[in-house]
Amino acid sequence: PPLLVTPLRYGTVQPKLYRGLYPRKINLPFLRRLKLKTILSLTPEPLEDEIQKFCNDEGIKMKHIKTSKSGKKGLPITYKEVTQAIEIIISQQHAPLYVHCLNGSQATSLLIACLRKLSFWRTSSIFSEFMYYSEVSAADHKFVEEYKAEIQLPQDTVPWIWMGLSRKGIVENHPTVKI
Repeated sequence: PPLLVTPLRYGTVQPKLYRGLYPRKINLPFLRRLKLKTILSLTPEPLEDEIQKFCNDEGIKMKHIKTSKSGKKGLPITYKEVTQAIEIIISQQHAPLYVHCLNGSQATSLLIACLRKLSFWRTSSIFSEFMYYSEVSAADHKFVEEYKAEIQLPQDTVPWIWMGLSRKGIVENHPTVKI
């Protein structure tokens, strides 16, 4: 059997949602085991040809959200890009999904932190998880604290997004997201 090597900074975010570093050839046998439907790339350029071939061979959809290497205030991702990514992530049609940025840390961590905020996680828990994968700058903290968005909910929203919360009441009056 092939050697199974996880991508660096690999982690399970939620059932059928995984995160990590830009996939390398050595990671492909491991990623194959996840039975992915989608790879979401938060990178300046789309996936390299070798990884695209793997996706084509495995029937994996490639989604690319163009980000900068280091944009405004040293942040590699914008609120618009985070919202685009969340709308992909919360649709069951894309699961199982692997999301990555170039190094598996800052852009991916900012996205996951905003997703956690959407899911009503406490700020302390959000940044505790963030620090496991990346250093947290004041700009990162401010970015997550100030994240607000208008999100289009798909018909097939993943079941974990508001686990234990009513679809009526608290979620309809979400403090940071217009649904």
